[in-house]
Amino acid sequence: MISVLNKLFKSLVLATSLLCIVSMDAQAQTAQEFFDQGNALYNQKKFAEAVASYGRAIQLQPQSFPKAYLNCARAYSMLKNYPASAQYYSYYQAVAPDADSDRKFKAEFKAVEHKAKKEPYVRDSAQTAILNQLMTVLNQNGPYMARQGNSVMAHYDILMRSGYAEPDLYNIQRKIVGGLSSEIDTDTTPPPGQPMPNLDRTGWEYVHTKISRLRQFVDVQPDNERLNAIETMATAWESYYRGDYDTARTAFEEACKFKPDMPAAHWGRLMLNFQLEKNDVLLDQIEAAEKIYKDAGITNTSQYFSLLRAQAYRNIGDISRSLEWLSAMQGAL
Repeated sequence: MISVLNKLFKSLVLATSLLCIVSMDAQAQTAQEFFDQGNALYNQKKFAEAVASYGRAIQLQPQSFPKAYLNCARAYSMLKNYPASAQYYSYYQAVAPDADSDRKFKAEFKAVEHKAKKEPYVRDSAQTAILNQLMTVLNQNGPYMARQGNSVMAHYDILMRSGYAEPDLYNIQRKIVGGLSSEIDTDTTPPPGQPMPNLDRTGWEYVHTKISRLRQFVDVQPDNERLNAIETMATAWESYYRGDYDTARTAFEEACKFKPDMPAAHWGRLMLNFQLEKNDVLLDQIEAAEKIYKDAGITNTSQYFSLLRAQAYRNIGDISRSLEWLSAMQGAL
């Protein structure tokens, strides 16, 4: 019976494999740095390069950096691409709160519109195709990040490499932040009938990657307090799988303080105390953890908590109580 019990416990702490960490471009520069770089290139009369730098500033902060649109419009004008220049002047007008009272801007815009001779701005067809692909996956509500690549973030990264830099990026980023936040919550919440999420050490590392991608969108503010708590929980589980129990203990304790409760953090703390044979502490925490699971609507997990109690009582030599909880576990199966 004891060998069977130990095998059952090993199966509890081993999650199914999930995803490999995908590569992501490092955000080496801020929007301000790209803007300043664009200005330097503009002053050197490298207008095409300036457009690219202003575009990177817009990509990083499409809502809160209106001057990037204005200077991009000026660079396009110097390239004699008047339709694109007029389009970016209109973007500036849409995002800059004081644009309509800026006489210099209005004069520049009017002059460029005259030079454009009502010729429409035509976005690059390849870029339009990429944008449409992104919107299709986004409207299907993900997946937002996935190893296979056919995800929102994979299409978003391709769009960024195409040079797309328009105000609607802000709305796209808002949808990504909302969807990816929900995906992270789903990843880190145990499904019904299971005490822990389907994440191994690599899976928990991938959670960190998702959170890093979320935080790249400066203009959209996610729930950073919750993200911090999830990161702490992920660190705890990574440390647990490495056998670094000191780090895991500190991180689990911190994650368990977060409200609303994160069930996987409380289960991790139970697993750690089980591994360390802290049976008295374990027995004190099981009841509270089981209630957290019930309150979270994670059903059909009573057998796992019964098994924990059975093993804890066995470890302290109370065989009678251990057998009672083993019987309860079998009744719950």
